Amino acid sequence: MARPREFDEAAALDKAMELFWTKGYDKTSVQDLCQHTGVHRGSLYDTFGDKNELFLSALDRFRHNISGRLFGVLEEPGEPREKLILFFEKVIDSSMDQSLGRRGCFIANTAVESAVTDARIAGRVEAALNDMEERFYTFLLRAREAGQLKGRRNLRELARFLVGVKQGLHIMAKTALDRKTLADVYLVALTAVF
Repeated sequence: MARPREFDEAAALDKAMELFWTKGYDKTSVQDLCQHTGVHRGSLYDTFGDKNELFLSALDRFRHNISGRLFGVLEEPGEPREKLILFFEKVIDSSMDQSLGRRGCFIANTAVESAVTDARIAGRVEAALNDMEERFYTFLLRAREAGQLKGRRNLRELARFLVGVKQGLHIMAKTALDRKTLADVYLVALTAVF
């Protein structure tokens, strides 16, 4: 009879995700994961597979849980322009958070670090970016229906542009000395939308 698991899988996955997000895939060892999650190596492998499989699971968890919280502001009632400003302000807040080591976005970090060398990781990054695009597209569609958008731009192209702005802000925030530098980026982006 199999021995029951003695740890919370979701909590262990959250801790692994946090470690990968902070240190990156390459700089995170299996020993680091064991220490950070409090799960023994054998149990970690039995539950999640190897380091690569655990990383893929962490990316999935981020995509479905964490990222959705950020985009929630675009679904709230209110003026579309103000919601997009609030969204980008939250992006800057989270990316410049010193207590988290200015770690930026897990997806953006992964795209820069690992996606070019691992097709499965690249697939997860692409899926996450596609999700972001869909969220922006839905937001823009509602804004157009409310008569709030500038001109008759292609909403799909505009949604992709906003994904690029968001991900670029996360990367720029790693070294930006002040938030105005980042705000300038999204303020120019707003002129393309509204």
